Amino acid sequence: MNFIYSLFAAFSMFSALPAPQVPWEKEKIRYMLVAMPLIGAVIGVVEWLWLQICTWLSLGTILSAVGFTLIPILLTGGIHLDGFMDTVDALKSHAAPEKKRAILKDPHAGAFASIGLGAYLLAYFGLCAQLPLTNRTVLLLALIHVMSRSLSAVSGTLLPVRPGEGTLNFFHQATDKSVGLLAVGWVVLSAMLLILAWPLAGLVMTLAAVLALLLVRRMAMKEFEGMSGDIAGFQLQAAELVMLALLVLTERILAL
Repeated sequence: MNFIYSLFAAFSMFSALPAPQVPWEKEKIRYMLVAMPLIGAVIGVVEWLWLQICTWLSLGTILSAVGFTLIPILLTGGIHLDGFMDTVDALKSHAAPEKKRAILKDPHAGAFASIGLGAYLLAYFGLCAQLPLTNRTVLLLALIHVMSRSLSAVSGTLLPVRPGEGTLNFFHQATDKSVGLLAVGWVVLSAMLLILAWPLAGLVMTLAAVLALLLVRRMAMKEFEGMSGDIAGFQLQAAELVMLALLVLTERILAL
């Protein structure tokens, strides 16, 4: 029953989809982070439906890429992009870690946050425009959203976070190693599905996603003295962009 509560809490917190409200009690949100990949799976299903619409209506590359760019944002309410923007703003301040952490908490978006968001969306859209509209490609695109959230679950359950207040710290305290092992299971499953769908691209994308996780956590320790919820959002978005770029790069190289 606690997993059902955690599932509702995950969809309520990390998506814009309707879900019952759950009291934030540690037992009831214990599995919240490991439920996140299921949100990625829902995004993947909607992207597959978008592919069918694009094929049926013979929509062009640009419009299909717009859909693949907007679907994750619409279904998540942009919660992870918000963390991405806050982190970019804080990093560009070149201030001390304490000041950077204060910027993360500031609800206002600075100039660098807006520039970072624009650059990210432009890059994501451009990469989506290079994807061939096939079932295999959209399956890999869907698995990107599952893998990124699986790695976020590992990061939030097994790896250290910055002590003190904050949602990520609260989620971390609500879990234990057994929940972390479930998160690792999600990563293994996502990697297997990526590799089964396309061995070369799937392996490269998996390794790149893990590397992105390690590099972001290293940056977090250096620049912020620990992980936070906003930086976790930055990590998720960075992993998705890197995996998408390598998917496109692999497809282009093999097409030569």
